[in-house]
Amino acid sequence: MRLGHRRQPTGVRSPIVAQRIGEPSILRPRTSLAHFDYQPHHPPAPLDQLVASLWTVTWDLAPGESYTAQTLPYPCVNLSVTNTEADVTGLTRRRYERHLTGRGYAVGVRFRPACFRPLIDGPVARLTDRHRPISEVLGRDTGELRQQVQDRSDPAERVHDLAAFLTEDWPEPDDTALHLAEVVETVSGDRLITRVGQLAELAQLSVRSLQRTFAEYVGAGPKWVIQRCRLHDVARRVAADETIDWADLAIELGFADQAHLIRAFTATVGTPPAAYAREVHREDLGSAGQ
Repeated sequence: MRLGHRRQPTGVRSPIVAQRIGEPSILRPRTSLAHFDYQPHHPPAPLDQLVASLWTVTWDLAPGESYTAQTLPYPCVNLSVTNTEADVTGLTRRRYERHLTGRGYAVGVRFRPACFRPLIDGPVARLTDRHRPISEVLGRDTGELRQQVQDRSDPAERVHDLAAFLTEDWPEPDDTALHLAEVVETVSGDRLITRVGQLAELAQLSVRSLQRTFAEYVGAGPKWVIQRCRLHDVARRVAADETIDWADLAIELGFADQAHLIRAFTATVGTPPAAYAREVHREDLGSAGQ
């Protein structure tokens, strides 16, 4: 069955589907999840200290059909194996796009913020907005891993293969990475954190030290990280189909005014927030009519 043709009974929403639709990194979630299947997986020990989640994506589109999946990435590094490549994707400051055709798959790891740094010799900022082969970044051959993943049909088995590959050469815990991960995750969950000074106080660092440490471990500055977290709040509110007063939301999330929010959202997502909300609302109406 093609993923684009799977339907649920009208008025029925499973908790899993609701969770995926509420995933703020997936843009236009209902349309996206009609074209591919995304599943998060809990990381096993010892990966769980540095890894936020493992994930799998599969798609099976009709001949001649294509879809460009778009995400608003978290402030972190991803490592993935797909039917065409095995790459590390650094922190991405704009939206991320992947053009899907035919049948394919991906299995990946979303690291906690700052927690890819223990795996490499050098600052994470060198990977920002870049894709590099796993073999180049980690210095490990991926031929056997790619073959194993290709031979699997069960997403859970692909997750097991990737987790086993990483576990073979897993670093010791890094206290700085773990501390910064907690700091960024706190910022993500607390929309009242809107200024770099608040983040510095939370991290117990001076602003100058915070900026230097974020470049080394996170891959972007603290101001950018705060704004990305707040843009996720916007995407989450839109996906929840809330009635939004954009001027009030801008002030609530720490933007100077509504125009500032519109500029930031448009520069990152490619669509003004009100227009994006109308697109998502049309998705909901279409889903309700099925």
